[in-house]
Amino acid sequence: MDAPADISPEGDTSPEDAVSQFLGSLAKPSRILVAISGGSDSTGLLLALHQAIAAGAHTHTLLAATIDHALRPESAGEAARVAEFCRDLGIPHETRRWPGEKPSTGISVAAREARYRLLADVAAELRADLLVTGHTADDQAETITMRMARAPSPHGLAGMAPATLYDRRLWIVRPFLAVRRVAIRALLTRNGLGWIDDPSNLNPAYERVRTRMAIEGTPLAFDGDAAIGRTRLSGEAASLLRATATVRHETIVRLAPEALEAEPAVLRHALAFLLAVLGGRPYLPAGDQMARVAAFALAPGHGRMTVARTLVWKRNDGLYLMREDRSLPQLTVTPGQAALWDDRFLVANGGAEEVRIGPGPALPVGENDRSVPRTLARHRARVLPHVISPAHAISPDGGALVAAAEAESLSVEAVLAPFDRFLPVFDLAVADVLAGLFGRTRYPVAPI
Repeated sequence: MDAPADISPEGDTSPEDAVSQFLGSLAKPSRILVAISGGSDSTGLLLALHQAIAAGAHTHTLLAATIDHALRPESAGEAARVAEFCRDLGIPHETRRWPGEKPSTGISVAAREARYRLLADVAAELRADLLVTGHTADDQAETITMRMARAPSPHGLAGMAPATLYDRRLWIVRPFLAVRRVAIRALLTRNGLGWIDDPSNLNPAYERVRTRMAIEGTPLAFDGDAAIGRTRLSGEAASLLRATATVRHETIVRLAPEALEAEPAVLRHALAFLLAVLGGRPYLPAGDQMARVAAFALAPGHGRMTVARTLVWKRNDGLYLMREDRSLPQLTVTPGQAALWDDRFLVANGGAEEVRIGPGPALPVGENDRSVPRTLARHRARVLPHVISPAHAISPDGGALVAAAEAESLSVEAVLAPFDRFLPVFDLAVADVLAGLFGRTRYPVAPI
């Protein structure tokens, strides 16, 4: 357990105020799942939520879950201590263990993926409406510092979003993003409670720990307008795409010529999202890439370029974008399983035998395909998943491969790579527009 916490600086947001604002922002009485590790931040979050709800000001229900990553011998005992704390508060609690061998590299990323997957499963089992985590203002400062060090950008200054949609199914909300850790520890100390310190939080092998050490003792500098600006920019990009973008053959996007008359920052933002979706990339292209794309789009004349696995073709009738016709993968989908093809399509095999999926053939251009350039129309099937084995799934005359979406035993769903795993609420408007363009359902509405 830690020593008594320092006094919270005047003027900072208190844990109690942050929780009151969060609970009041929920549109309906909710089942709230709290991710609690036993550290000061998550323990303080659970305590503050419990006290606010117990006071009778709100009618929400609290649940709690702990993920035992099984990375240290002490972790099981720590999870048991957290479970006991939750029992003392009368809060239903579940523990999930991350099973199996752990990777020798990239452990932080792998642990994060496992943690959110397991938490989402618990949320589904307990019928929770949302998940809350104890990320603090200190965490936010570290995140902004790391992002700006990797790739300076105005978007990086926005930091973590107050709400993020995970896997299209669970909203993760961060009520403490404006609360200092010192204030949380002061709350716990006032209530006679301690917390568990994870030694990995002091290990400089991790980037976040090195960043924490580098900025320790410095004021937490935030750009309060950055998140507002990012949300506004994404909203304007959504409006631009809604007004000027069309999708043909599930693969080809055309931006009408008037899109190029938009504010350059808005056009660039819209293009970044299109490149990520068409190229199957979870992150927007780097700043230098987008500078080249924007300069190309706004320069006089015609031409083509490729960036982020996407062909960009500028013509008199608009700007066309399509996944480039190379480095297209093959994969095997076993019965009862689903697999991601080219990071853009989820192919599920409901049949009794394994199926090999790969790119389709070049196609003749018919009258119905003249709405897009002939080259793109001819290669439209190349960038869609097709069945390449078993042989009986291919047309009996030896002609075109069968599109995976047309095979009886298969289901195919477009994946919007920058949104479907982690979607910050900043970008919800543009994600919904692109979901509509690519035939997907809208994303769940944010709970706050």
